[in-house]
Amino acid sequence: MVIQTTALPDAIVTVVTYNSAADIEVCLRSLAAHFPLLAAGRAQVHVVDNASTDNTPAIMQRLSQEFGWLTVHLLGKNLGFGRGNNLVLNSLAAKAFVLLNADAWLVADSFSPALEHISNSPNTGVIGLPLVYPDGAPQTYAFLPSAWHRWLLLLLRFRYIAQTLMRFAPIKALMQCIPFSRNFLTNHDKPPLDLDDSHSLATAANGEVNSADWVAGAAMVLSPDFLRQSGGFDPKIFLYGEDEDLCIQAKNLGFRVETLQTTPIVHKLGWGRGAGFQLRVAHMKYNSLRYFIAKNVKTQFNRAVMSALLPFYVYGRNLGHFFRGDN
Repeated sequence: MVIQTTALPDAIVTVVTYNSAADIEVCLRSLAAHFPLLAAGRAQVHVVDNASTDNTPAIMQRLSQEFGWLTVHLLGKNLGFGRGNNLVLNSLAAKAFVLLNADAWLVADSFSPALEHISNSPNTGVIGLPLVYPDGAPQTYAFLPSAWHRWLLLLLRFRYIAQTLMRFAPIKALMQCIPFSRNFLTNHDKPPLDLDDSHSLATAANGEVNSADWVAGAAMVLSPDFLRQSGGFDPKIFLYGEDEDLCIQAKNLGFRVETLQTTPIVHKLGWGRGAGFQLRVAHMKYNSLRYFIAKNVKTQFNRAVMSALLPFYVYGRNLGHFFRGDN
């Protein structure tokens, strides 16, 4: 049931957390600093915590006392990324919804231009916003559809090969002719952004709009019309593949999926020293992507090859865990 309000907020920002104590305060304080609609009382932030076992709930409860626009939802169990977002997307009303990862933060007002665009473009259902790493290096945020050849190139570490090859003009020109490498160039053929230089940040926000097959869920804007028709994320996808699946839903319903060149949002995405291989996470990724393949991959050949590549794609050098059936 949608809760009706007399004055709809211009936007509701949803952040789903799970053991995000290292990042969540930076994320929320960046919203306070760089999203003016919050101070104007025209937007809200809802944080959904998936039963964190670290200090995340305490941090959020402290911040909710400081920020009147912040509402914290503490869950008793981990529902996953999609279902966690759906708790807000399907129960509250707003003129637009913004999804932001807990390990992402603003360095300028990246949301307002996207909200203006989606309000003036009723056929747009999903907008993906540009992402960079904490050092300002570009991060992929718009993707081609998942397919066996794309997964194979990723397994062959095409990204690192492409980063070297794109330095040579003749090879770079050839890469522009191939869809996969052209998409890579679109995302990565940019110098690192100086996150401390306001002129560089302003220059990066040129307002360019492009269509996309699917965009990263780390920073996206969704229209309420699309959400009413789709119901949000597929609850059967616990983790991984849910953002692509959402974009497929949008296109199937006749909505456009686009990117808007606002000031990029910083997204850690495992930046620095991560936790390494996590068997439980790998199992969740495998099960989610197996469901995604069965649901969305239409051709029998593509589906068969992707299914064969899936264990290698998910487990990598830790493939022995998969074949041994480790828990």
